[in-house]
Amino acid sequence: MPVRDLLDMQLLEQWLDEFRSLGYLTGSDIRVLEQQDDADARRGLIVVDLSEAATITYLQPIAGSEGRWKATMEARDTTIELTAVELVNLGNEVNVLGALVSFLETKSRALLASC
Repeated sequence: MPVRDLLDMQLLEQWLDEFRSLGYLTGSDIRVLEQQDDADARRGLIVVDLSEAATITYLQPIAGSEGRWKATMEARDTTIELTAVELVNLGNEVNVLGALVSFLETKSRALLASC
């Protein structure tokens, strides 16, 4: 069974709360939005707003991957220029994003193993 079929907004919110409790520092806004899915309106999508890059990133399971996740960053229409501090902050946000994807993969694999 694909992990996507086992995920709903409530479970994703629980996972995000658990991840936040780990204490990672980020300036990013991380939230669950309702995914546009005619088959199941309860499905959620994790969205991350990278504050230093002014771009939105979507996190979702990779189809057929047995619990792996991917981050999709929206294309930007404009160039961004960052100071040294802003660039370091963006790097920190991306590091936390990587930790979140790894966390979601671990949770997904455990969920699949329990089925």
